Amino acid sequence: MFRHLRLSEENSRGFFAGTDVSYKELMTLEGTIPRHDLIKIYQNALAISKREDLGLSVGTQLSLSAHGPLGVATFTGPDLRIGLVLLAKYSQTRTEFFNITISEHPQGMKVSFAETFDLGELRVFVTEAVLIGLFSAITFFIGAAQFRGQVFLAYPKPNYGHKYHDHFGDKLKFNQIATEIIVPESSLSLPSPTADLDLHQQSVAILERDLKAIKAGEPGSDGLSTEQAVTMLMVENPGRIWTLKEVASRLHMSPRTVIRKLDLEGTKFQIVRDQLAMKQAENYLSDANLSVESVGHLMGFSDVSSFRRSFKRWFGETPSQYIARVRGG
Repeated sequence: MFRHLRLSEENSRGFFAGTDVSYKELMTLEGTIPRHDLIKIYQNALAISKREDLGLSVGTQLSLSAHGPLGVATFTGPDLRIGLVLLAKYSQTRTEFFNITISEHPQGMKVSFAETFDLGELRVFVTEAVLIGLFSAITFFIGAAQFRGQVFLAYPKPNYGHKYHDHFGDKLKFNQIATEIIVPESSLSLPSPTADLDLHQQSVAILERDLKAIKAGEPGSDGLSTEQAVTMLMVENPGRIWTLKEVASRLHMSPRTVIRKLDLEGTKFQIVRDQLAMKQAENYLSDANLSVESVGHLMGFSDVSSFRRSFKRWFGETPSQYIARVRGG
């Protein structure tokens, strides 16, 4: 959201006003932000942008791929049904605003969103951002086809309500008792175009550990291989180009030790980093709403030319060529 508003360290005072969060802390991409600070940041962002539809705008840019292991587990799983189950089961690892549950429905599957506390003036903003994140997963599986399910929203139609159809399809109802999405049975079995059993299992293991830690109120345990530790660190902190020195520091090792341990495990630091970056790039570029520049920015590249060079090294083609081949246009 900070990047979406095109803020910088020099003009970010209003964004952090009334919170204990600093620019430096935000840019580390580590840890969590307390609820009261996050609420204040959202209020500040709405005031800075002066846009009623900021939730839709931010949600479009911040697709599910940006949500660390939850996004990775969803996109690398076998099908949409499993993806939705994971989103509901592990949503607490990413947001505390909603309790998300799923249940069988005569037409398919129902995804329900219950506020964990009264969102008040932020209800529309938060709901829009969270729902678009979920819809980025749905559209990832169904492709260019229009969503044929139903969307029920527990608030009045906003002034810009016509924009909702672009994101959520035509079957919309406002002023409902609860916020719910009905996903058609025909969509639930659609396979993931980026299914990867190993990465899926790794991501689910991270989510399970994080969820247990949240419920227990304490950090999870280690006992991982060096490759798993490096992978977990990068998956949990998307939007950053990790260097060997940075990773070694976080793992409390010297760079030489990391290299040696990875070598004993039959891999190298750049291979681990590039494999994860390639998967992340594939997931982002599957979203037609994200430009090449946006994808590079979300992945932590300082400029789009650096991203294009890295992408060419990974895939042997430019991002534009990749998009034309994968999307068939």
